[in-house]
Amino acid sequence: MTTNTYSPDSLKEFAGAIFHKLGLSEEDAEIVSDVLITTDLRGISSHGVARIPVYAKRIKLGLINPKPNNQVLKENTCTALIDGDNGMGQVASYKAMKLCIKKAQHTGMASVAVRNSNHFGINAYYSMMAAKEGLIGMAFTNTSPLMAPFGGRERLLGSNPLSISVPAGKEPDVVIDMATSVVARGKLEVALKKGIEIPKDWAVDAEGNFTTDPGKALAGALLPFGGHKGYGLALLVDILSGVLTSSKYGPYTGSLFGNMDRSQEIGHFFLAINIDNFRDYSEFTEEMDKMVKEIKNSQKAEGVARIYTPGELEFEKYQELLINGVVINDKVQEELNFLAQKLGIPSLQEISAQSQIASTV
Repeated sequence: MTTNTYSPDSLKEFAGAIFHKLGLSEEDAEIVSDVLITTDLRGISSHGVARIPVYAKRIKLGLINPKPNNQVLKENTCTALIDGDNGMGQVASYKAMKLCIKKAQHTGMASVAVRNSNHFGINAYYSMMAAKEGLIGMAFTNTSPLMAPFGGRERLLGSNPLSISVPAGKEPDVVIDMATSVVARGKLEVALKKGIEIPKDWAVDAEGNFTTDPGKALAGALLPFGGHKGYGLALLVDILSGVLTSSKYGPYTGSLFGNMDRSQEIGHFFLAINIDNFRDYSEFTEEMDKMVKEIKNSQKAEGVARIYTPGELEFEKYQELLINGVVINDKVQEELNFLAQKLGIPSLQEISAQSQIASTV
C-alpha cells in the first residue's frame, strides 16, 4: 500500500467525523459517508470523498441545511413526494428509496420523488438499494445546466443522469448508471486536475466550437450522448426530477460548484418494481444469469478479450478496493486534511492509523 491508500472503514470514519462536525446528525453523516465511500470503491473517484470540500463549503455558507426536516408532502399507497428541506441530497434520497422499496414490496410497484434538494452523489447507489432487496430499482436526478440541447450551444440542460439496477442470481447484478451527456462533468474536472486533453466530441467551448481543452469545456457546454437520443433522455429526466416534483429545472437549477449565493433546488425521482408481482423471483434471477452468460460468452469483435455487462467493471473494482484499499491522490488528500484541521478533527492519516491499531487489538 502507498501512503495514500486507505481502508474503506477509515475513509468512512473520517468522512463521518467531518459531516458530523459540520452539523449533520450521526445517522445522516453515516448515510452521506456510505454513499461517498461506496462511490470510491466502485472506482468513480470524481464523485467520492473528493466531493467533501465543496459540500463543506456550501454547508458553511448556509446553502445546504445540515439538519433538514424531510417531510412527506404527498402520499398514497404507491407514491410519495418528500421535501428535501435543502439538505444533503444523499440523506433525502436514501430515505426516499427506502420508502419506495417498502411501498413496492407491498403494492408491486412504487415511485417516490424528492423536491428542494441538492446533489446526491451517484444514481447507482439508490437503484442498487432496490436490487439488494430483490427489486428492480431506478433513480433519476436533474443537475445544474451543463449541457446544450441537440443542435444548440447554450447550457440549458443538466447532465441529468439515470440508473437502473436489476438483480441477478450468481452473476453480478446488471447496473446501468449513465449521464445523458457524453460524459459527466466530473470527468472534465479530473482531466483538468491531471492536465490532460479530452476527446473532441465531449464538449464545446463558450463559442460553440468543439474543444479538447477541459478548462474551455467547463466554461462551455457538454454535449448529449447519441445526439438527439441523449438530448431526449436528458429532457425526460428533467421533467421527472424537476417539473413533476415542483423543483427547479434546466437553467433555473443551482450549481454545486458555482452559484455560491443560492441553493441548488434540484429534484430526484425513484422507482421500484417488485419482480414477484410478475413472475417467481428465483426463476427471474436464473434467467437473468442465463442471459448474462449468453452475452458474456458470445463471439467477440476483433481485438476484444472480454464482454462486460453494465456495472460489472464497477462491481469488480468494488471487490478489489474493498480488500486493497482506496487510493486518494495527493491534491484531494491535502484538501481533506486542510478541512479536517479547520474543523479540529484528526487528519486522514491519523484516523487511518487509529483504525489500523483498533483492528489489530
